[in-house]
Amino acid sequence: MDARPYQQIASKTLKTWVLQKNEAIRAYLPETHWYHPETLNLMLDKHGSVFIKPDKGGGGRGAIRIEKRSNQKVECRSLNERILLPPEQIIGWIERRLNPTKKYIMQQGIHLATIKGRPFDLRIFLQKPRQEWEVNGICAKLASPGKIVTNYSKGGQPYEAYKALLGITSQDKKKAKEIFVELYCLSKEIAKTLNSRFSGLKELGIDAGIDKQLRIWIFEVNTKPNFKMFRYLPDRRMFMRIYQTHRKLCER
Repeated sequence: MDARPYQQIASKTLKTWVLQKNEAIRAYLPETHWYHPETLNLMLDKHGSVFIKPDKGGGGRGAIRIEKRSNQKVECRSLNERILLPPEQIIGWIERRLNPTKKYIMQQGIHLATIKGRPFDLRIFLQKPRQEWEVNGICAKLASPGKIVTNYSKGGQPYEAYKALLGITSQDKKKAKEIFVELYCLSKEIAKTLNSRFSGLKELGIDAGIDKQLRIWIFEVNTKPNFKMFRYLPDRRMFMRIYQTHRKLCER
């Protein structure tokens, strides 16, 4: 699944910059900046929660979440650590965990909707076997208990997307369908927008979240997306459609 003879864009910042130019997409993007201590403090005051992650790389590696607590402390979490610190100590804690050879971005933290008490987001998988982009799979990913990311490689649990949407809308089928359609249309717009700048793209994995107010957010767009999670859904038709299209794309 690694040999992919088509264009891939590693930089999260570059992809975000392209998407921000589209007014129809801009409102779905969390506030994002290059990592800088002063900007971090401003974002923390504004949003209460901030994610820090490498500009290049995936799988949740190197991710840090900083969140204000009501007791004048700040919760700092990495993939394997969790600690409460006074505000004046958080920059030192963060910078001891950053790789000096990498650039990092900061993203507005979003309080995700939950299923079974676990935050979840969605992976929307698009492929372009011909002239048009096709949405060939949508899958929810439940965060592993105690984890700050939902990545499948970090223990995230695949879950049926529509079932997840019903769960957060109190089984309101009309509302769940509205969110599903909005995700579908937004994903196609994202694919077209990125493809207008990067003409060699053939596969995209869009990571979208839904907050507690049922607002959709776009966290990241992967140009070399993993689709293993689709294999573990009860209905394997999505996985087979993605896998067969992927093989055809890689044969070209």
